Amino acid sequence: MITQLKVISKEYKHIHILAIEAVIAFYLIFFNIGNLDLNHPFGIFDKIGWARDLGLYIQKKSYESKLVKQIESTPSLVRENWELGLFYLEMEKNPELAIQYFTKGFENDVTGNFPFQNKIFESHIRLGLELFKLEEMVFKYWEYDYNLYSRIWSEKYDKALSYYNIATGMEGSSFYNDPRTAEFFNFEGNLRYYAGDFVNAEESYKTCISMQNDREECFVGLALVKLRNSANFPESKYALDSEAYSLLQRSFETHEKDEKLLSKHGLFEYWVNSPLYRRDQIQRIEPLAIEMTQKKNDIGLYHYVLGLSYYDHWKENLTPKMLKSFELAAKMEPDSLDYCIEYGYSYAYYEDSVKGIKLLENCKEKFTPTYRLLSHLGDSYLLAGNYEKAREYHLEAENSETYSNQRDNRVSHQNSYSIGRANLLLGNRTEGIKYLNLACNEGQGLQQACTRLAKEKE
Repeated sequence: MITQLKVISKEYKHIHILAIEAVIAFYLIFFNIGNLDLNHPFGIFDKIGWARDLGLYIQKKSYESKLVKQIESTPSLVRENWELGLFYLEMEKNPELAIQYFTKGFENDVTGNFPFQNKIFESHIRLGLELFKLEEMVFKYWEYDYNLYSRIWSEKYDKALSYYNIATGMEGSSFYNDPRTAEFFNFEGNLRYYAGDFVNAEESYKTCISMQNDREECFVGLALVKLRNSANFPESKYALDSEAYSLLQRSFETHEKDEKLLSKHGLFEYWVNSPLYRRDQIQRIEPLAIEMTQKKNDIGLYHYVLGLSYYDHWKENLTPKMLKSFELAAKMEPDSLDYCIEYGYSYAYYEDSVKGIKLLENCKEKFTPTYRLLSHLGDSYLLAGNYEKAREYHLEAENSETYSNQRDNRVSHQNSYSIGRANLLLGNRTEGIKYLNLACNEGQGLQQACTRLAKEKE
């Protein structure tokens, strides 16, 4: 019996040790109340997550309570205001509350031993950046209700800008050193990017990268600026697109093993804006689109890019995949006119012109008509053999002042060609030749229009 008890005691000896460690850990926490030592070992508490968290929670609360009581008793205390401000800023991630104590400390710090102004500046920047992250802007801005999100983001912008203005308006002579960190330039870049100030946004993001060369948001922000500029300055498109890709790829490689999605999302933005660079990327786009749609199942961009990739490599057996991708994009973001048009026109062209026309007419009812929408409607009616309707939509697109600033030479030549064909099919040869002439544009327009024109004149 005694032997059995010894065996049992030996087997459960580790439990005794753990129990003793737990008691010791409790005393360590108890006697450390009022102090904050996050690196202090807690024995078994380090092995039991919830227990360690509880210990740290007790420590933090007691530390906070001690400082609050001291400041309530003597509000002019400098060090205590400094420590409590740091506690709220760094530990509790509450810059708004931190500002209160940093401000109190600054008002009473006659010696200037503490960099209160730097921390007040930093706290305002953190408030603004938390409110106005590029990641949230990119992921949310176009989602679902465009008008709603435009209003929300405009309100966020105004509030975030107020924090920025407070920080940058502070008296510079009170700073210990330049308070503008990578976080500041990140925030500044986000504000400028949203406001469409791409020139200055670029400078902000570049400065951010020079200070912190693994800051994902700054790399992606700078890449998006390059893409916006490539659309605005077509003569520099190739160079700007290349720069954007280099930035995104570098950020992607740096954060590939992280759970971060911003760089991956940025690549899809790039593939939309740079079709030439997209065409040889389908093997990469397919798995990445699957990953992103699983993690962000309310964003249509990934389906849209995948559909464009199938279009780039079109074969008859890819048609169902292409149409499904465009359908999902339009379904995910029902307030995207581009996705609506792409799905409707692709369906009309590759599957069923009648159903495609219905989809496009639904777009016209739901959205304010655009030059692109009317042009695709005209093409779809031409496919369906409704030449009167085709001509009507194309003429509206080309002649209405409403769309004058949306017109594109390439599309305009295509529209003229379609109007010419419609007129010829309706028996109006004079008007047909007139519009074929416009489409040919003395050999500078559509070659197929020039070929057809030559045949008609024979």
